[in-house]
This record gives sequence, structure tokens and C-alpha cells, in this order.
Amino acid sequence: MTNTRIFRQINSIETSIIATTFNNISPELSHTLENMKNLLYILINNSTTQKDYPSIYLITDQQQKLLNETIIINLIYSAGLYFGFLKKGIFYFSIEGVEYLCKNGIFTDFKQLHLTKGGEKAFLYGNNVLKKMVRKSPNNLKEKDFLLILNRIDEIVGLGISQVNNETILNIKPNDVFAINISDKGQYLRKKQ
Repeated sequence: MTNTRIFRQINSIETSIIATTFNNISPELSHTLENMKNLLYILINNSTTQKDYPSIYLITDQQQKLLNETIIINLIYSAGLYFGFLKKGIFYFSIEGVEYLCKNGIFTDFKQLHLTKGGEKAFLYGNNVLKKMVRKSPNNLKEKDFLLILNRIDEIVGLGISQVNNETILNIKPNDVFAINISDKGQYLRKKQ
């Protein structure tokens, strides 16, 4: 039986895809990729199903040395920190990847959307963010902005894409979508095992 898994360092095409996403979020974020690209690895499953996209992992220098010394590299299912995935030529951050950048002070200028207690619960069930769920939003919000979704104690509970901008916020109703849920911490409990 031939091996269907490939685990390797990202190539120039994948680096370019990740760089585009970083630059779309913030030009300052794209500068951080230069320091990190040698630590990013991709896991490709050649027997993919529709929902099995290439995963990106952040590997430490120590882990890299171990991977280079071993002959089981194609048997690896994951290593390091899950950083995100590639889908249709776009890089999507994982919550863990964003938390890593924030907690280590690598990039802390993500736009943040703070939820109410009820809003957090609804969001963690996989729902989009409605206007009535928002406790606080960024002053410089634009439509299609990448957002960190935070609870009342400033923990990252997910990621979203804004559907409004500062000019349209006042015109939307409480049950109108404020941001699309692209990832939340409740997904772990909802996904099939």
C-alpha cells in the first residue's frame, strides 16, 4: 500500500498563499511571515475527502531536528502547533495559530469583537454573530475585516469576518448578522469523531 500522507516544509506557492492572507489582514502581519516561514510545515492527505484540506503546522527548531533525523516523516499525522489550513488558494488561520501570535507578542493588532454572555454561548454553538450579541466592536471596522471574537473576560473564542462597517452599524437591526463565524472553540465538540 502506498503512503497517502505527505508532511513537509511549505514551498514558495504555499508561502505566497499564506502571505496574501497575512497581508489582507494587515501589512504589518505580513512582515512576521518572513521570520516564521522556515518553521511552517504542511500535511497533505492525498486520499482527500471534501473536508480534508492541507493543514499548516508551526514546528519549533527542536521538533524540526527530530523530524529530519527520523524515517517516519510520512507517517506523521500532526506535529507542533496547528496553525491553519489551505482551501481553494486561501489560507485560513486556526484559533490556535492566532492565539500563538497574540500571546507571544508576534502580532497583537487583530481587530477584536467582544460578545455578551448570551452572544458567546450562541457563537460557541456555531451561530453567526448578530448585532444584539455584540458588547464592543472596533472603531475602524470595515466590511470583510478579519476579527478575533472574544468573550467577556477577553479570551479568544473564535474567528469571524465582519459583514458591516462603522457607517452601517447604526442602520442594522438587532437580529441582523454582524459577523460570519468562520471558526469557534465549540467546533471541537460538534465535529464527528
